[in-house]
Amino acid sequence: MHLILQMYLSGILPRKDLSTFYVAHFNDNVHAKAPNPKIYHNYFEQGFHYFDKISFPQRNILGVEQHVDFTFAGKPFTGFIDVVSDDGHLIITDHKSRALKPRSKRSKPTKADAELDDYLRQLYVYSAAVKNEYGRFPDLLEFNCFCSQTMIQEPFNPERFYLVEDWAKSEINRITCNDSWKANPDYWRCNNLCDVCHECEYRGLV
Repeated sequence: MHLILQMYLSGILPRKDLSTFYVAHFNDNVHAKAPNPKIYHNYFEQGFHYFDKISFPQRNILGVEQHVDFTFAGKPFTGFIDVVSDDGHLIITDHKSRALKPRSKRSKPTKADAELDDYLRQLYVYSAAVKNEYGRFPDLLEFNCFCSQTMIQEPFNPERFYLVEDWAKSEINRITCNDSWKANPDYWRCNNLCDVCHECEYRGLV
């Protein structure tokens, strides 16, 4: 999905060829196994329907899969920003297979709101790179949830940026100070997501 969107937004692959290219090259590019055939079929169908009726907004594309090296929370970071664009506002877009939900705007945040905030941390981290590259923070943070064909936009919040920076410092410190890495085996994750499960010394625990 990222590869085709990169080719489309870079002007390499025209809109009319997206779904055909997707079908023709799917098996060559998707090697991971799904938990069952139904899930595999659903993912394939969702990708096809997205490209068949793609409605990514027409904007001035400034960068696609932009490689950035920058400093955040006092540490060096490397990232690849899916899309940086301008429609009068500077926008960071991240493509997501996750079917995130737009903010509910309820007085008491929902679980979906909390999940959205967790995912937005990535875009706030990338905002530091955008400021380095373009001289200012982005105006909007955006998720292109292609499986559900949903675009979610949030205005950039400077206060939230510094909260995420504090969170990152805390997480980096927690990880680097830890010297005891205990196994946390999980049957589904170990057998479906892990590429080295057959060589893992903890395999017998799941």
